[in-house]
Amino acid sequence: MRKSLLDLINKTIVYKYDLPNSGAGIFSTIYSTENDRCYAANDKDDIAEIIFNSIIEYSFNEFDITGKDYQALHTVALRNKLKYNPAATEETKIKYGFFGEVLLYSLLMVMFKAKPLIARGYFYNPLENAETKGYDSYQLVENKGITELWFGEVKFHISHISGINSVMENIDKALSDWYFENNIIAIHNHKNNLNLKGSKIEVILNEWEQNPIIKIGDEIKKHGIKLVYPILLLYEDDLKGYDGNIKKIPEYIKKKFSAKKFSLSIDYSIFFILLPIEKVKETKLSVIQWIESRKPPML
Repeated sequence: MRKSLLDLINKTIVYKYDLPNSGAGIFSTIYSTENDRCYAANDKDDIAEIIFNSIIEYSFNEFDITGKDYQALHTVALRNKLKYNPAATEETKIKYGFFGEVLLYSLLMVMFKAKPLIARGYFYNPLENAETKGYDSYQLVENKGITELWFGEVKFHISHISGINSVMENIDKALSDWYFENNIIAIHNHKNNLNLKGSKIEVILNEWEQNPIIKIGDEIKKHGIKLVYPILLLYEDDLKGYDGNIKKIPEYIKKKFSAKKFSLSIDYSIFFILLPIEKVKETKLSVIQWIESRKPPML
């Protein structure tokens, strides 16, 4: 990641506290198996800058970027690595998934040291003209000898309610064996483009290639690999105080949904990352304006 972008992220996105937080009287969500993390944004314009510039690192592996022209990479990414149609209406553009996905990538990379296993740009198909399928992040952490696959989800809505509802519509599928294994198989299709060489995942992909009747889930368990499912919620700051903006998330989830066990058979954990943002629509419109004016990315 460019140092200029790394510095901007560290300056702009500030850790506040974990949930549960007894001092603030806020509990964690009923789905979380580990502490939720809460962040604040110092400046909405800088959030837009992070989104605009993170498009490059989100779309390409590090070895694809080194020595290349950033303006050219940015242009290629918007044409060939994520869904963006300059002829679409404003209403359509602000619903594109990349706004949240690039922030998820950057937050996991910088705040949690989760390195990209493979750039998600490899999974976009321009012929389909549809959002990229699969988890919203493919990142990896080596934690005390355990390999953790950080395959996450992000929702970037004005309303926290619509964001949460969208997460809940998808969570059973996301935490199921067939969906997880299909994502691993999709990564196999791009095995030669892995950003991290020599990982346990590469070993499993090679084993499956040689013996495709083996169950990927069993191999994941054999190698002691864990799925970490971070859920990033980006939503409008209602300007009624930071704690109130955070508290309404676990309260709404508890009121509207019931705790449950998921069918995924491998070891996994779930937590939420909460980041209220001032003026969500205006933030996205700034990014769109910079894209279409061909603003130069940071060096």
